[in-house]
Amino acid sequence: MLGEIKNSKYKKITIFLGLMLIILYGIENSLIVNRMGSSIFNYWIKPGYLIILAFLIQYKLPKIHLVDKVRYQSTVYAWAFNCGIIYISMQILGGVIQGFGKSPYSHTLIGILTNVLVIGSTLIGRESIRAYMIGSFMRKSNKWLLGFIVLLMTLTDIRISKFMSLGDLESLTIFCAETVLPELCNNLLATYLVLYGGKLASIIYLGIIEGAMWLSPILPAMNWLGKGVVGMMIPIVCLIYVTNAYLKMNKKVKSYKEKQEKLWQWVPQAVGSILFIWFVAGVFTVYPSVIATGSMEPLIKPGDVILIEKVKDLEDIKILDVGDVIQFRREDILITHRIVEVLQEDASLGYRTKGDNNSAIDRQIVKVEDIKGILKRVIPKVGWPTLIFKSRGADSIDEVAF
Repeated sequence: MLGEIKNSKYKKITIFLGLMLIILYGIENSLIVNRMGSSIFNYWIKPGYLIILAFLIQYKLPKIHLVDKVRYQSTVYAWAFNCGIIYISMQILGGVIQGFGKSPYSHTLIGILTNVLVIGSTLIGRESIRAYMIGSFMRKSNKWLLGFIVLLMTLTDIRISKFMSLGDLESLTIFCAETVLPELCNNLLATYLVLYGGKLASIIYLGIIEGAMWLSPILPAMNWLGKGVVGMMIPIVCLIYVTNAYLKMNKKVKSYKEKQEKLWQWVPQAVGSILFIWFVAGVFTVYPSVIATGSMEPLIKPGDVILIEKVKDLEDIKILDVGDVIQFRREDILITHRIVEVLQEDASLGYRTKGDNNSAIDRQIVKVEDIKGILKRVIPKVGWPTLIFKSRGADSIDEVAF
């Protein structure tokens, strides 16, 4: 009976903390912030609010204990540190590929100190709440409750105004891939780090990521696809490794190995997978494209994959000449044909194109802004699996290249 009373007390406190987090989120997304100024709220009120909650949890509220005995805290801290470094390293790699931009945050001495206080206060407050919720409700491991905590921590970290500003399905999809899903994956990993090592483990992981974003003078200027892939894949791969390694240490899996897998054994796989996805999606200067028709036979046959080098600027386009095979966009279709005539009138350029296997020249002139890139290589038959699925909905145009 005494244990049930204690558990009930913990749960009531946790519900109170959850409501306090939701109230803060409601204020953050209300007109009150607009009236007082977002800077005052974000730099003073919100961090102060959360650090007060962290103080109450640490010194005034009844202590809680995690589901599992924290026997391997130092090891979990090391995992959290490694995962944070891997995350930042992949972002830097994305910046090397796609470029860097200037950070919007202040990097004066006062600005850096202010940012550190804001990051630290917010992070300590939120992770203290996360840890208390996990310890209070999860006498036994419950994936549903873990999922609820992950969703709560994710949703209360995303501004409603961002959702409201989305005008169409495409922008909503990009926002989810670039912001919502990475945030969800990071919170999932952070929740399990708290479960295995306490709040300091998640503070280490998220602190490295937040610190790099707020304190670095330059930031990777990745597109939404690059941000989404890094933001989702790295936390998930780290979560798989951390969970398996922790279960092995506790001998909760059947096949326990004395020697743990080294980080270098699984990190290259994650890096390789990300690079492959980026390549297929067209993040690099060279991207693949599957040909659906025979308009360029015998050079390119249906089902072949072609590698296209992107044109970066007008100078790349000016060097195009008769005989070059280019890929260009016509409405919503990508077409790969050969240049048969270069048209230059005053300061404008245009190109007449023709498929090698077509009897007539293409009717429309290709404009400079429609050119995507130039053919670099043909890889025979690799695209047949893609072609099978694409062909079901393909248009009946003899020029189409998917």
